[in-house]
Amino acid sequence: MTSKRVEVISGDFQEKSKLVSGMSGVDVVYLNDMFDVRATQSIVSSMDEAGVKRLIGATALGIYDEVPGAFGRWNDAMVGSNIPLIKSTAKIVEESDLNYTLLRLTWLYNQEGNEDYHLTLKGEQFIGAQVTRQSVARKKSRLLV
Repeated sequence: MTSKRVEVISGDFQEKSKLVSGMSGVDVVYLNDMFDVRATQSIVSSMDEAGVKRLIGATALGIYDEVPGAFGRWNDAMVGSNIPLIKSTAKIVEESDLNYTLLRLTWLYNQEGNEDYHLTLKGEQFIGAQVTRQSVARKKSRLLV
């Protein structure tokens, strides 16, 4: 399937000229992989060069020690070895001059009809630590606070 809204550029995050070219004229960059410090630094630098100021990055819950109790301990056991790395890449974004949102993605499950989610801001403990795939894919927002 082709789309006038999509352009595929072959390369990697270290090819700065391709990043800058690919980012030129865009409003926002979505970064789905924040497991590489050098790549994140290259992307932030390329965004500055291309004049793009808005970043949405996918990280993981637990990078701010916001998941308390037994579930937090279980989460640390499941993703704990990646948490220091994700904290490092999140810090690169936070210390930049970008307007950013870091999505602290939770554990996904299926439940037809359940499109609710909780918004947790940095510094707040997670109220719930899982979300349905249906909620992530929904067209209409329903925020529980």
